[in-house]
This record gives sequence, C-alpha cells and structure tokens, in this order.
Amino acid sequence: MISLSSGNWNIRNIDTVLFDKDGTFIDLHYFWGKMTELRVNEIIKRFDLSQKLFKELCLKLGYNPDSGLMLKDGITALYSRQIIIEIFCKDLKNMGIDISEKDLEKIFDDVSTIFYKDMVLYTKPIESAINFIKKLKEKGIKTGIVTSDSIESTILTLKHFGWESLFDVSVGRETCKETKESGIPVKYALNKTNSNPESSIMIGDAPMDFIAAQNAGIENTILVATGQIGKVDLQNTSKFVVNSLDEIEIK
Repeated sequence: MISLSSGNWNIRNIDTVLFDKDGTFIDLHYFWGKMTELRVNEIIKRFDLSQKLFKELCLKLGYNPDSGLMLKDGITALYSRQIIIEIFCKDLKNMGIDISEKDLEKIFDDVSTIFYKDMVLYTKPIESAINFIKKLKEKGIKTGIVTSDSIESTILTLKHFGWESLFDVSVGRETCKETKESGIPVKYALNKTNSNPESSIMIGDAPMDFIAAQNAGIENTILVATGQIGKVDLQNTSKFVVNSLDEIEIK
C-alpha cells in the first residue's frame, strides 16, 4: 500500500492506480488533432463539400486547427466515442448533410484504420506521467489503462514505446459494450487486476474520468491539467487536482 499527496491533500492505502490515456500520459492535442483533421477531410471528400467548411467541422468535433489545440469544452473532451458520433451526426444533419450514425461510425472506423498505420508519428508521451507510472511499478502497485480510445491504438502505443510492463491491464472502447462513463470498463479493469475500489484510485484529465470512477465505486480521482482542461476548472469536479503528475509525492 502507498499514499499519494500533493499540496494539502493526501490519499492513503492505495494498491491499484487506473489511468486514462490521452491527456493523462499521452499528448492528446497532437494525437486527436490529427485524427480530427483526417475525419473532417474524409467527410468533406465523401459528401463533396467545400473545403471552406474544414475549420467549422473541426470546431464541432472540439478541435481548433488554427491553434492546434483541442477545446476544453469540445465534445471530444467531454464524451465517449458513441456520444460524439451521435452529437456530430446531428450537427451534420443540421448543416444539410444526409448522414446516419451508422455511416458516420463507418467513416470514423475507416479513418482510424489509416491513422493507426502511422499513429506513432502523432503520439507524444507526457514524460512526467510516464516517470510517475514507473515509480508506482517500482513500489509494486497494480496499474491499468481505461480509455475511450480503441484497444488497438492503446496496444500499438504501448508496444511502440516499450511500455507493456508498465500496465497490468488495458481496457479500450471495444472491451466493454458500455461507455467509459458508465463505470463498467473501470469495473472490468478492477476485476482483471483483482482489486477493490476501496483501495484503488483513478487518474485522468477530464470530468469523464471522475464520473467513470465514481460509477465503479472508486471514491478518489486525481485529475491532472495536462489535457484540455485547466487546473481551476478541474477543481470544480475533484478536490485532488495537480498541474502535472510530478507534483505528487509517493510514500
């Protein structure tokens, strides 16, 4: 068992730490920015739309191509993939584009197939987070990943960087039929690591991670401001917030 502390807070008796991926230990702006651009360009191509719509469509998916940053209040920051598809499909229909959720999901899948071939080019680690995870493993703590990204993308990332030994379980969107927010994927990870929610914590970069943990019975969630949302806004969700995981002391 370990304790984690930073500033005026301390969480004791932890033996399992579950992590979100993008924004928590992977730079999500670079990764999801490129994915968003590919998705939008494919939609423009398939429906013979004007390239002038590129920025507008990117913004609807929660990405600003001018700044190269994902928006803190964009749908990619707030929701899991299926909900993103539902919302974006309605946006497209409101723009006069005749598309179904099934067709949009197919476009997302086709783009993902292309993206994953070169995804390592767009994947940058958050070094402070990787160092933190390594310290946890040195102390014998069980660790896992619970992400809304695909398990294929997650495994490719781990293999590319040689991180397979850093995580005891990886849970992606295909692992469970339920969304991340439901808490079911988190419960799946706890079951695979033979962990109790009472001695486990979640670490993520967005309210979605907090909700997922709460619905799985995990009381404490640490949110880190290395994703789309700043520290002040994250404090509206959790009382355990840091700018970077290197601010946390492990004992």
